[in-house]
Amino acid sequence: MTSEFDLIQAFLKNFPRGQRVRLGPGSDCAAVSVAPGMQLVATTDAVVEGVHFDFPRFSPEDVGHKALAVNLSDLAAAGARPRWFLCALAVPKSGHVLQIARRISRGMAALGRASGCALIGGNVTAAAEWSITITALGEARRPLARHGARPGDAVAVIGSLGDAAAGLRSYPSPIAARAQRRPVPLVSEGLIATRFASAAIDVSDGFLQDLGHLCDESGVGAVVECSSLPLGRAARRLPDGMELALGGGEDYALLLAVPKRKLPALRKKVKFAEVGRIVRGRGIQLTELGQPRPLPRRSGFDHLRK
Repeated sequence: MTSEFDLIQAFLKNFPRGQRVRLGPGSDCAAVSVAPGMQLVATTDAVVEGVHFDFPRFSPEDVGHKALAVNLSDLAAAGARPRWFLCALAVPKSGHVLQIARRISRGMAALGRASGCALIGGNVTAAAEWSITITALGEARRPLARHGARPGDAVAVIGSLGDAAAGLRSYPSPIAARAQRRPVPLVSEGLIATRFASAAIDVSDGFLQDLGHLCDESGVGAVVECSSLPLGRAARRLPDGMELALGGGEDYALLLAVPKRKLPALRKKVKFAEVGRIVRGRGIQLTELGQPRPLPRRSGFDHLRK
């Protein structure tokens, strides 16, 4: 029978020790040293079996990758460089838990190494289903936030929209399946964006819903030209691809409000789509080829509703 300590050792095997880690795995608390002039930026998110993933649609490596990726995407939206993370595992009592845990750690460790983000602690507990909760820590001189957008700012999107939602369909295309199971956090792009954007958020719950969060926090509204949205390759082939782009979620694109005067300089540094503008007032208006378009019935994902 697998013990808690067997599982912890198997899970930790794939992770090297990170830089500026004073206390790491094996201690009750972690301790790290932040570089001079930097602020510590923290985020936490969970992926839960039956809600965010299921086997065998996802491999354990997919689950490990995605659990870390969704947190790194939050750091990217803040313009923070990933440094460290903690991982809390909830593990069912039945099944090949040791083998699955090893494979989850492999997928997570590969992304951690690629992004320069080191595991520094965590927890293991029994549960009815698999759940992985990550707390990721990064560094930034001036973290971006959802507030700060001003009327006249452009609405810009780095990345593409709709493919991840298409990946939840039966028999998805390989492009859509990978977008859903192996999202790519746009860390480098976020580090660039922090020099130009006035506000930012990542597209996790749906473009319209996340733009709404940014607008609400900034006390503004927005007008979006749907024909300018950067639909992904899979979404473009579907009759409802636009709806998936507007409300599907889990694309982990970066959604920015950028002062118009800064757009040319940003364009020299990173590829983005200018999709609308920030306006006075509240609410989001959609247009398509300049004509009003009604808002879709679904604007995004609600974590407390199916």
